[in-house]
Amino acid sequence: MKRILAAAAMAVLTGVASAQTPVPAPAPAPAARSFNAVYSVSGKGVQAGDFNFGVKFEGGAYEANASRRMTGLVRALVGSAQDYRYSARGRVTPQGLQPSAYRHQGGKRNRIVEVAFDGASPSTTATPVMGMGNPPATPQQRAGAIDQVTAIASMVAATGDPCARTIRVLMDGRSRFDFVMSANGRVNVNTRAYRGSAIRCSVQYRPIAGFPDPQTPATLTFLFAPTANGLYAPIRIEMPTDVEQIGVAVLEARSFTAI
Repeated sequence: MKRILAAAAMAVLTGVASAQTPVPAPAPAPAARSFNAVYSVSGKGVQAGDFNFGVKFEGGAYEANASRRMTGLVRALVGSAQDYRYSARGRVTPQGLQPSAYRHQGGKRNRIVEVAFDGASPSTTATPVMGMGNPPATPQQRAGAIDQVTAIASMVAATGDPCARTIRVLMDGRSRFDFVMSANGRVNVNTRAYRGSAIRCSVQYRPIAGFPDPQTPATLTFLFAPTANGLYAPIRIEMPTDVEQIGVAVLEARSFTAI
């Protein structure tokens, strides 16, 4: 406001005041930032596969992509039936990341699942058609939830304490659960991807609805490394899966870049 008043006063003093109110210059767009990582996936102590994740934040929007490929013994058991490609996009808002669309493709039937977040409750379409769990999540339970790719991106882009949050997840377009995260100190890490002090989060996994198999609550641990560009690198993530041979999947970073 002081800048506008000063400009108007200068124009009056020089005798060239305009009939129009001066318009302040628009705020510069946020600088683009990106994060990319390669993870090893393990479950029940067995190396199970690879997971690649990347997200770019630019101009108030984000776009994220991921892929999962089973390897080793798990691949010998299930083949490509648990290989998937994922994508999500949306807006960066003061309340956090807000997805507009999610998509994945893969699995035994190479199913395509798409989720639209343009209404009061996310809507899911699948080709071929899939069951929506037992019991399926209600519209009220789905409302306000985000997809699992956006969930990871929201951890990367956290402001303040990355552990002080509850993430409402709609995984694969049907399975609803909460990650209730709280700070649990720091721990020294020495891995291929990172060496130094990491932020440790205690995570309560709370299944809500929409699962094809019975679920039980669990306590997980996530580790984050702060990066030079202000993003948080998830260097270890635990995620529930619907693969019996894996159970809870542990994603541990082999490498990452934050630009």
